Amino acid sequence: MKLGYLATRFDILVLLSLSTVALSCGGGGDSGSGSSTPAPAPTPTQNITVTVTPPSATLAPGGTQVYTASVTGTSNTAVTWSVEAVPGGNTTVGTISSAGMYTAPATPPVPSSVDIVATSVADSSKSGKAVADIRVHHDNQDPQSGAIKLGTSGGNATDKTTSGNNVFCCSGTLGAVISRGGTFYVLSNNHVLDKSDQGATGDPISQPGLADSNCGRLSNKTVANLFQAAPLKTSNVDAAMAEIVPGQVDTSGSILDLAAPGQAAPPSSSIAAPAVNQGVAKSGDATGVTCSTVFATDALIQVTYSTACQGGTDFKVVFNGQIAITGGGFSNSGDSGSLVVESSTARPVGLLYAGSSNNTVANPIQDVLTALKDPNTSEVPKIVGTSVAHQVACPATPQAQIATEQSAVSTIGLPQREISRAAAAKDNRGSELMQDASVARIEVGRSADNPDESAVVLFLNQRPRLPIPAQINGVRTRVVFNTTSAAAQSGIVESAAAIPESEITKARGAKQQHAAELMNNPAILGVGVGASNDSPGEAAVVIFVEQGKSVAVPSVIDGVRTHVITTDPIRAYNWGKRTVRACSRR
Repeated sequence: MKLGYLATRFDILVLLSLSTVALSCGGGGDSGSGSSTPAPAPTPTQNITVTVTPPSATLAPGGTQVYTASVTGTSNTAVTWSVEAVPGGNTTVGTISSAGMYTAPATPPVPSSVDIVATSVADSSKSGKAVADIRVHHDNQDPQSGAIKLGTSGGNATDKTTSGNNVFCCSGTLGAVISRGGTFYVLSNNHVLDKSDQGATGDPISQPGLADSNCGRLSNKTVANLFQAAPLKTSNVDAAMAEIVPGQVDTSGSILDLAAPGQAAPPSSSIAAPAVNQGVAKSGDATGVTCSTVFATDALIQVTYSTACQGGTDFKVVFNGQIAITGGGFSNSGDSGSLVVESSTARPVGLLYAGSSNNTVANPIQDVLTALKDPNTSEVPKIVGTSVAHQVACPATPQAQIATEQSAVSTIGLPQREISRAAAAKDNRGSELMQDASVARIEVGRSADNPDESAVVLFLNQRPRLPIPAQINGVRTRVVFNTTSAAAQSGIVESAAAIPESEITKARGAKQQHAAELMNNPAILGVGVGASNDSPGEAAVVIFVEQGKSVAVPSVIDGVRTHVITTDPIRAYNWGKRTVRACSRR
């Protein structure tokens, strides 16, 4: 993730400091006229290769980096450059000149990594690719003197791989301080502290992590030693704890910037249960302090891991009861291990461990603490924090966004068969639905729960007398409150987003009944409980579908609406684009 990197935010930045400096890796045919003179044979292109160096670079917004293309197999070594498939790039993803000079955008894109592609002029089917990662520098990434604050860069100091001249190193975030039996420990992910079950008790845990210290060549220090990890494949959490080296960690539990920019503060010592539409925040290595909302709970999620920092074997772990947080900007590679707290109270909610380019996944914090209980006494560790609740230093994302009339009735990009299907349902049932005085009008538009499908859109002036059916003739319905009506202005629209517990319970039952069946489809990465975007105030079964794969998701399951989230694979390392590679300086 999105985000430790979502799964977690496991940073595989190799030998790169977060600056604008990048490291380099080191037959003829007949003319048809009857002539006996054959036409010149075309130049063979099957052996053309294009290599771009450096293969990866980390830049600040507005920074520059020169990329070089090496073309073999042809005398024509000219290339054309593109960024994210846009020739020459643009202001959103950055621009690149004909000479390979890339200029990062002023605002970091989401996800932060973009593809730089050089395409052979001799054969446009041949190209080479590199990655530019555009990040704002945060104090979470810097070396700290004295007792360190948490929410900072860190990880297992042995978490690196050497392959030829390439050195790959990984690290994440040291999330919080916990206590057990009178001893203080650093809390983070298994894949950050224990290298996805490949570490050993006593392994040194460094600050900053290897990814922020040029694979250990720059200054870092051992602040803790690996003490206990919850088994990754059997514990239903991605969590580990490291015993603090005396004097090296602030045992008040202070987390960087949690009170305000430049002002560390501990979280609350009491925890909060995760809830749909709950405002949350975190302070992590890659993206600093960010805020968003929980869009799904009780989620059954498939997460991809690797047995090594680079070049290992991928494996998948399925976690149940997980928290999903909306937005690609909430986390990024390196944020794995961050403590997720309620933004209004700083009460711990979860432990960030995985994600994708548009969402973040966290373990519920109570599950994490329980999994790290003392194997001899069964004592469960506690979060070290303050008894005084406080707001986190960033605004919470609004919990509900009311659709505008224009966006609700847009059908741009929908296949004509979808538009026709919704139009037929509207014509068939429209008069019946208009009998409810709350319904102002009915149109054909796009579903907000599954944007690939059409919907019958009902514009309401007030709460309907009877519940609006979730589907009509097999077509989804979408509810839009008329924001100019007196009822809306008096608070109907805002309160519509509040989801009764009875709705959540109903959706939870549908999820539990059908999750295993749905997950048998390889295109489905997860199933959870969340809110319907088509009908504010209703719960939904949230279904995570892998981008680029096709699956028919029913609009209703056991009377509960479904909400489809299209995402790239959810993973615990370098989510967003791909693994970052670099060369060693040796």
